[in-house]
Amino acid sequence: MNRIIAMIALISLALLLAAAPQPQAASPGAGTGDDDLYSMRPLPPAERQRVLLLHSYHEEYIWLQNVNRGIHQALKEERYFPEKNIAVEAFYMDTKRKTDAEWKTAVAAKAIDKITTWQPHVVIASDDNAQAYVVKKLAGTSTPFVFLGVNADPRDYGYIKELAAPGGNVTGCIERERFHLSLKLLKQLVSKVRKIAVICDDGPTGRPIMKRVRASAAASGVEVVAASQIGRFSEWKRFVRDAQNKADALLVIVYHTLKDDAGNHVDPDQVLSWTIANNRLPDFGFWKWAVEGGLLCSEAISGYQQGHYAGTVAAYVLAGQSPGEFSVQMPRRGEICINRARAKSLGIRIPGELIKSATIYDTIKSDG
Repeated sequence: MNRIIAMIALISLALLLAAAPQPQAASPGAGTGDDDLYSMRPLPPAERQRVLLLHSYHEEYIWLQNVNRGIHQALKEERYFPEKNIAVEAFYMDTKRKTDAEWKTAVAAKAIDKITTWQPHVVIASDDNAQAYVVKKLAGTSTPFVFLGVNADPRDYGYIKELAAPGGNVTGCIERERFHLSLKLLKQLVSKVRKIAVICDDGPTGRPIMKRVRASAAASGVEVVAASQIGRFSEWKRFVRDAQNKADALLVIVYHTLKDDAGNHVDPDQVLSWTIANNRLPDFGFWKWAVEGGLLCSEAISGYQQGHYAGTVAAYVLAGQSPGEFSVQMPRRGEICINRARAKSLGIRIPGELIKSATIYDTIKSDG
């Protein structure tokens, strides 16, 4: 009798186990568990999807370091891991330091050759030179592109017609300076700002920004009394000196393509150092690395957020969606940045509420 009861119990247990739902294997691109990187079995290299990061500038550029962090974090969140189920390579065009048309044309040809031979499943292309020299030439091909950090109107490159419905093989996110909010932040530190001078190098990043700043200054309650895009460091110095008696504040946009009078590229840190040492006006900009280097303040554009957005869209492309299905977006999140050392050198007191809410830097570059 006991043997019969035991047999019935075993049969019942087997039936229960057979009826229980079995765990399903997670598909690539699903889930965001912290242990995914360690538990996922690597695919053979030939089976990994290929992601190319096409950067307009050089690897050491702090903006691109933040962009890359955002891209990799977004891919990880969508469960795409380098050396596990994707292969990631980067191509740096280095057009911030090498600005002549001959170099841009030559390096673009190498980038196109890389895309043609490696055949990535998606290309994440950052900043405007990559668009002008590479992406627009491959519009309408089978290669999917996701752009980021674009200061111009993407429609000017001819690869999309409508921001809301790009169609085709290209989409991404634009980069827009936070001029009104940066100016508002400056006025919280220095209330009597009515006139500003605006300085910028003559590279492609600054051109559309300068145009938008000049067009929107009056609506933001200031007058632009001097503005210039400059190619020579000697001219830059002259402008900064002349601005001291004309303006209440100095807006420094970008300063990365300047050359000395012999035609040699001038290190951006040297430009910023000289500017801070010789400018006694409250200064502001649009990127956190400029404030970290010594400018007074910024409601900063986030390279990380740009990269994160592009990386997220790229993950959906890897999962099978077309770039043209995604509207062109502009990440809205900025970062309030203040340099306390610069404020002290200018005799400016930072309100306590800003100290609590802002990213505070105590570094300052100065070579006298």
